[in-house]
Formats: sequence, C-alpha cells, structure tokens
Amino acid sequence: MELRIQALEAAINYWRARQPARGNEYALSPPVSRLAGVYARMIYYRQDRIAIDSLEPAIAALIEAWRRDAGGIQGDSHA
Repeated sequence: MELRIQALEAAINYWRARQPARGNEYALSPPVSRLAGVYARMIYYRQDRIAIDSLEPAIAALIEAWRRDAGGIQGDSHA
C-alpha cells in the first residue's frame, strides 16, 4: 500500500492539531517530527508517494491512527 504526499500532509496537520508545538522554541511534537522527516525525504527525492511498508513501524502506526481517527482522505492510498 502506498501513501501519497497529500495524505501525509493531512496526517501531519491532524497530528499538529492534536499535539501542537510547545515551549519557547516551538519544538514539534514527536509524532509531527517523525512525519515531517518522511515528508522532507519525499520532497528531497521528488517522490509523490511512498510505500507504507518501507516506513518505520512507529511512523506507519501514526498514519494508521490518523486514518482511523480522522477517516483519512479520499484516494490517499493506491497499491
């Protein structure tokens, strides 16, 4: 199963709303930071989708939690 970059952006926004940046330095929460790392790599390598099974289990779990809790978005995965 693949994850499109638009779905990753939606998942990041979901987790940002649930766990916003805090402190004087506005550090990203751990879930947002993990997802942002994947997003950065996708941008760097000019990928518009990534295989979910290539992600670390903790990151895949964040994506699955977003899909379950927020309902995902239409067309967010294509095999």
